[in-house]
Amino acid sequence: MPMTVRLGARTERAVNALARRRRQTRSDVVRDALEDYTAANGGDADRERPYDAWLDVIGVINAGVRDRGRTTTGEQFAAIVREKVRARRAR
Repeated sequence: MPMTVRLGARTERAVNALARRRRQTRSDVVRDALEDYTAANGGDADRERPYDAWLDVIGVINAGVRDRGRTTTGEQFAAIVREKVRARRAR
């Protein structure tokens, strides 16, 4: 994929010198440098989604035993509301 990058004068001179020493094109030098940088900084293409980054942590914490009688938070909320209504009527 074509890309344009603007370099400062000092960086451009360094890239040119490195390309001459390695007998490579400037593009090859920049491409190698970017590949090394992304590899060192977690730029792994297989871990693009935040979910993938947390895979080693998900499921590690146990929040305790769930009340098996209530299967959803909606049912739990309804039970709380019913209890509050009963308490209000009992006054």
